[in-house]
Amino acid sequence: MAEGQEAMTLADRSGPPPARDLSLRHAEAELLIVIGSRAVCQSDCSGIGWPKVRHVVNINADPTDVQHYNESTALLGDAAAICERLALALAGPLSPAKSAWLDEAARKKAEWLSLRDARAGGPRCFDAVWRREVLTQPQAIAIAERFCREIGALKFFDAGDVQANGFQVIRDDLPGETYTESGPSYMGFAVSALLSQAIARRGCYGVAFTGDGSFMMNPQILIDGIEHGVHGTILLLDNRRMAAISSLQEAQFDTDYRTNDSVAVDYVAMAGAVAGVMALSAGDTERGLRDALAKAHAHPSLSLIHVPVYYGADPAGGMGAYGQWNVGPWSDGVQDAYTKTRI
Repeated sequence: MAEGQEAMTLADRSGPPPARDLSLRHAEAELLIVIGSRAVCQSDCSGIGWPKVRHVVNINADPTDVQHYNESTALLGDAAAICERLALALAGPLSPAKSAWLDEAARKKAEWLSLRDARAGGPRCFDAVWRREVLTQPQAIAIAERFCREIGALKFFDAGDVQANGFQVIRDDLPGETYTESGPSYMGFAVSALLSQAIARRGCYGVAFTGDGSFMMNPQILIDGIEHGVHGTILLLDNRRMAAISSLQEAQFDTDYRTNDSVAVDYVAMAGAVAGVMALSAGDTERGLRDALAKAHAHPSLSLIHVPVYYGADPAGGMGAYGQWNVGPWSDGVQDAYTKTRI
């Protein structure tokens, strides 16, 4: 479940959703397996994320969270150990029905991968605020993510639209390559997390993927990073608004409200005013962003890279918002659906 820049949601609350909407594939599930989730609204759409689910297998080390849903089999303990035992219990020859299900799942995954690759590698979009063609968030994240894998850098994702798109674009090979704050919407988490490099016994170079709103929650990192000797980069994807909330408001209430302003901020000048910080503009191309990432990595201290990114109605501009849930005031459609759920 993700907040996205271009919402692909249950926009028509009065009738069935269009069949072409990829976001509704989760509606086919009859069994929900939950591993380590706190069941925040982003993960289960305020409790209506899986309308056909009749039973839940909940695996969690927290005795409260493991009993969150009705109709649950609660498996309390370490998720890795429990999943290993479940895998052993389920081992054996595949029945024709299971094989057919796996084939269908593989087809759906291939369809998703095709969508992801198209969004991450598509053309730039003309942005009404920037008044020119700029990179989209999936494009910018994919470019930076490839660079991070090439050099072995850690990735930290901030709350909001950057996080939502990042969840769906990144291609980690191993656990521990990407960190985020797991959905509590702690804006400013990613840039603050760069300080871990300075205090760790063996610090690892990291890139903080953040938006303009999240960065402004904790610009103190510009000073703290220099003071404590951080070698890392702040990748600031700027769409001049709180895009995650904008898109969700538009999906739920057909309009956005107070999620942007008319005040332009020169983040390169802001960061450059702090002695020791390398402040860079990535421009509007893949080459410009890769060059800026390389320069930032070569800089022995903290760097900030500013990237203007697209926000608007073009579906190619984001990875999509999956599902429907309460944003701000409760949505009548969400609450009505909640009264009908069994879990």
